[in-house]
Amino acid sequence: MNRQTVLVTGGYGCIGAETSKWLLRNSDASVVVCSRSVSEQRTERVFHDGNRERLAVVRADVTDQKAMQEILSEHQVTHVVHLAALQTPDCNARRNLGLQINVAGTLNVIEAMKASGLKLERFIFASSIAVYGPRATYPEGRVPMLVEPNPANLYGAWKLAGEHISRIFCEETGVATLSLRPGVLYGPGRDAGLTSSPTTAMKHVALGRAFEIPFRSRQDYLFAPDVGGAIGTAVLEPFDGYGAFTLPSLTLTTDEIVASMRRVAAGMGLGERFRITVGNEDVPFICDLEYEPFVKAFPNVPHTPLDEAVRKSLEVFLEHARRGWIGD
Repeated sequence: MNRQTVLVTGGYGCIGAETSKWLLRNSDASVVVCSRSVSEQRTERVFHDGNRERLAVVRADVTDQKAMQEILSEHQVTHVVHLAALQTPDCNARRNLGLQINVAGTLNVIEAMKASGLKLERFIFASSIAVYGPRATYPEGRVPMLVEPNPANLYGAWKLAGEHISRIFCEETGVATLSLRPGVLYGPGRDAGLTSSPTTAMKHVALGRAFEIPFRSRQDYLFAPDVGGAIGTAVLEPFDGYGAFTLPSLTLTTDEIVASMRRVAAGMGLGERFRITVGNEDVPFICDLEYEPFVKAFPNVPHTPLDEAVRKSLEVFLEHARRGWIGD
């Protein structure tokens, strides 16, 4: 059997780290993590709880097509998970850089794959539910997965462009390709953007500090390790052609996720240090998205119940607090 090697761009990020760790735990594949900035300290912090015997970490920028091609060839990569991207705040603040990384960077990775001459088995492009418009632009009830996208910002527009670029790659090469659209992540590794505030609240619980989540809107929440498992499953399990999918989520108000934090914190003996409140801001996040087509295609995908996910998150953050990794 041929050895499988998975290249993960943006592998230090929340989704990249969880995907890499899932692959190392649940497969025999080697994992090559690619990032613009690499250090042993950062590798230790991100992967301290995993087996690193099959892990390689390399420095490269997705805007450098030649470098990406060299990495693919040197490591004889068989599967590619492309996660490297600027998030919404950075895309808004540095639009040209966002364009170069989120759109041109995706094209560079694809052209590097084509030029490498390798027989690739799977390409995963990390899209986002940002390709959809605000919730009010869609009818009540469940929002069909393949409803017409209507991105409200450049980040969403560039992710939608990346989906089309990925589809064309599949049509040109025959490499099985998926565009996966995660929603709002929470849990270990989440640390940037407005929607990271529920995770920031969990860190404050671990530290015994007060924190207010500014919005009370409904969102589609995904536990970060589940997203890593979903992508890892989509990398390795059988699939042909091209598909775009939203990932399994839970549609919750901020009050509901804070209520879960309160229950779990009490059960862990942290009830007296729970000082999390919810603000009055109402943000029109997309939610209620259908995800059953992905579960049908990949029935082994993980989907952790809310209280269990919150408990696991708090356990991680308590350990991070002990190590001095949060709290500065």
